[in-house]
Amino acid sequence: MKNILMLIGLLSVLGACDDYYHDSGLANGKHDCTMWEYFKSQPDDWDSTMILIEHAGLKEVFDGTNPSYKEITFFGITNLSIEQFLVKTTGDDWEPLYTCIEDIPVDLCREMLLSHVVSGKMIKTDFDYEVKGTLTGGTTVKSLSGVELRVYRIKSSYSGVPDIGAESLAIHALVSGQMATVASADIEVTNGVVHSLNYTYQFTQL
Repeated sequence: MKNILMLIGLLSVLGACDDYYHDSGLANGKHDCTMWEYFKSQPDDWDSTMILIEHAGLKEVFDGTNPSYKEITFFGITNLSIEQFLVKTTGDDWEPLYTCIEDIPVDLCREMLLSHVVSGKMIKTDFDYEVKGTLTGGTTVKSLSGVELRVYRIKSSYSGVPDIGAESLAIHALVSGQMATVASADIEVTNGVVHSLNYTYQFTQL
C-alpha cells in the first residue's frame, strides 16, 4: 500500500512538471498577460523598450487595445539595443545626437519601432528555413512600417552531424540589408508573440 501511494505521488509530480516553465526573462514560454504586461514584468530587459513605445505613441499596438492590431509579432528590441543606438548615433562632431529616448524624433521612433512589428501571431515554425550559404529562403513578411523582412529558421549541427542541432531564427531587411538574430523565440502572450533579438543588435532603421 505504501509503495502504491509513493507511485501515485511520483506520477502526480511528473504530471505537474509537464507544464513547468522556468521564466528567466527571455526564455521561451507562454504568459497569460498582454505583451505590455509581459514587458512590465521583465524591466531588466524591457523598461527602455516601454519608454520607446510610449514616446512613439504606440502603446495601444502592444497592449492589445488597438482594434486594427489585436495580435502582433514583435521582433523585440531590448534595453541594450536601445542603449547602443543612443551611444552610437552621432553627429558631425562625433557626439551622440540623442542623450535620451525622448530626444529621438517621434516620427523616426515610430517608424523604427513599426519596422520590427508584423501584424498577426507568427511563431518560429511559421517561418521557412534559409537556403544554406545564400541570402535566400525563409518567409517574406511586411512590417507595419512597410518594410519587407525575410524571416528564416537556421539549422545547426550537433556533435559534428549537420542540421540536427538547435534551430535559431533570424531576420533580414531586404532593402537595407540589415540583419539580426533572435536570442529567444516564441514568447507567447495573449495578444501575440515576441521574438527577442540578440543583445548585440543595435536598434536601427530597417
